[in-house]
Parts: sequence; structure tokens; C-alpha cells
Amino acid sequence: MISYESVTKIYGKGNNTVTALDNVSFTIPKGEVVVFLGPSGCGKTTTLRLTNRLETLTRGVITIEDQNIMDIDVVQLRQRLGYVIQAIGLFPNKTIAENIAVVPRLLHWDEERISKRIDELLQMTNLDPDLYRDRYPAELSGGQQQRVGVARGLAADPNILLMDEPFGAIDPINREEIQDEFLKLQAKLKKTVAFVSHDIHEAIKMGDRIAIFDKGRLVQYDTPEIILTQPKNKFVSDFVGADRALKVLGLMRVSDIINRKPKNIIQGADRCQEALHFLNTKESRYGIVIEDNRPIGFVTQKSLKYEDGPVRDVVEPYPIFLREKTPLRDVLSSMLMYSTPTFCVVDGDKNFAGTVTYNDIQKAVKASYADETENVEIEVSS
Repeated sequence: MISYESVTKIYGKGNNTVTALDNVSFTIPKGEVVVFLGPSGCGKTTTLRLTNRLETLTRGVITIEDQNIMDIDVVQLRQRLGYVIQAIGLFPNKTIAENIAVVPRLLHWDEERISKRIDELLQMTNLDPDLYRDRYPAELSGGQQQRVGVARGLAADPNILLMDEPFGAIDPINREEIQDEFLKLQAKLKKTVAFVSHDIHEAIKMGDRIAIFDKGRLVQYDTPEIILTQPKNKFVSDFVGADRALKVLGLMRVSDIINRKPKNIIQGADRCQEALHFLNTKESRYGIVIEDNRPIGFVTQKSLKYEDGPVRDVVEPYPIFLREKTPLRDVLSSMLMYSTPTFCVVDGDKNFAGTVTYNDIQKAVKASYADETENVEIEVSS
């Protein structure tokens, strides 16, 4: 969908030149989010600005939807590409509706179509049209303004969206909420997105692929999993951080490691001594208690030992229940917070779906690094 071939950008003339981009080549597949990542001055924003011709290529070719951008009228090019920036850039003298309508009006959409699109986008970004369409940017919080910025970028329904650190100026709580909302939108809309960021956590969360730049060169272009588990060189390894294993947990979900048929299920109506015998036969110190297909807590052999009533009377409740989309990073945090090595997973109706244990998480992290270990062993032996 977007292709960069030997893209080079040099500023200045003669002996006073600076190479901002040096022979960069990669392709952003249709429907994927690719995050341009790296330290300040590495060339990531320059790459984005070259894409909509806010900067002019020195050498190389950029194509969008199989067309060379230099063969497209610059105004038409920018109208085809959604653009969202950190500073948001809303017109302060225009209402929210008027801000969103800027590009559709340039494209001569009729007013009824524009009005429907405004309401649709406000609803998609969790802003009630009745409350927000006639307000001005100054009447909105920073997070709300950024939502409007995203809505404006999507207004003309572009196939391609360019985003330059779009959530960088928002406080962490609102930033995570807006990131989540954008990912929900992207799952439905499947836009092709070039996304500039300096934050490795954001890149891992948002990107289908990550392009890591350093000093104007493309150092590594891979999926987040590969970059975390198989960094190409010391620069990438240092940039993603020493806590790479923890970052991998941000990519993995409960659904990746759930045990759907644990061996230590006990019914709440079972007698304590029966349950104790059952756990002994299963060589398990711990039992998950279920009633009406819903987990109500857990028991241990110790808690059952001197009891003879129904298990439900001695059950210890779980502090939280997990969902299959919960990141393993959050699961591990909860395990450490509550000193609980096992959690139950429930579905949308709160029915029991399985379990996740600390050992499951440990095995998953080790497995994700298996390829990296094998590669190191091959290099050493050769």
C-alpha cells in the first residue's frame, strides 16, 4: 500500500549538507499499522512528511496504492491521505463539526453527506454528537480534542492515515484510553497507517510492524515480537530496553496460554473431605470451586483438612477474574499484587473458561525467546 524505495533526504547544499534519510527501503502492507520508531533526529518524522510531500525527496521513490507520489497533484495527494499530528491543529474559530468537515467540503461533498459523516465519526470516537458538534476546541479537554483530530483525519474515509506522535501530548491515563479506542476503530476500518512514535511501549501496543530508525537509516523492520525477542543489533537491543521479556508480555494475551481443562475443578456442593481426597488423588494442593458453571473462589488442602460441610462454606474468593483479551503483563502484575499464582478466566457471561498460572506465563516467555537462543547457539558453534 505504501512503498519506500531507496528514499534519501539531504538538507543543504555543497559542503554544508545533512543527510536526514539515507537509502531507506521498506513497504507498509495494506491494512496494517506500522510504527516509525527511534530517537530524536533519526528520520522517522522526515519519512512521514515525505509521504505527503510536506518535504521533498532528494532521491528515491515513494508509491501509494501503486502510484508514484510525484505523479499525483500535491493537493489531491494530501486530500487522499488522512493526517493526524501531536499538536492536533484544530481551527480554534471553527466548531467541532466544522473542523471535521474541512476535507469533505474541499472534496465538494453535499451537506447532508457531510453532516452524517460528522455524527458517525463523533460516535466512533466516543463523543456524543448532540453534545460536541457545536462546541469549539477550547471547550474540550486535550483528550477530547485529540479524538476530534483523529475524526478529522478519517473524515474523507481515506485508505491511508499518517499519524505524527498523535497521542504524545496527552496524559498517560487518557493516552491509553485513546490508544484503545483507536485500536478498536482500526480493527473495524483496517486503514493503512504510518504512525510516528518515540515510545517503545506505544509502538509495541499499536504496531503490526515497527520500523526502527537511527541516524537516518532503517535499522530493523519487523513485527513487535521479533524486535523484542530477536533485536538485530546492540542499538535495537538497548533502545527496546533491558526489560524486553516484560514487554513481550504486553503483546501476549490470556487466550494465548489459557488452560481450558484444569484438573483441579471442585463443585461448591461437594463435601470438604471428598474434595480433599480428590485433590490428593490429583496431587494438587489447590482447588478451583465452581457453582452453576461460574467460579466462586478457591480452596486448599489445608483449608479443607478439618472441615466436613460443603466446599462453598470455606471457599476463598478470587480478587479478580480475567478475560481472554487481558494482556499477560497485566495478569502478572495482578499476581504479584495479590500474591495469587492462579487466576480464573471467565467469558462475557461470567462463566468459567479456564485458568492461567504463573508457571504458564513463565513458560510462554521462555518459548518466545526459544528462536533467539537457538540463533545464538548456531552463531557460537559456527
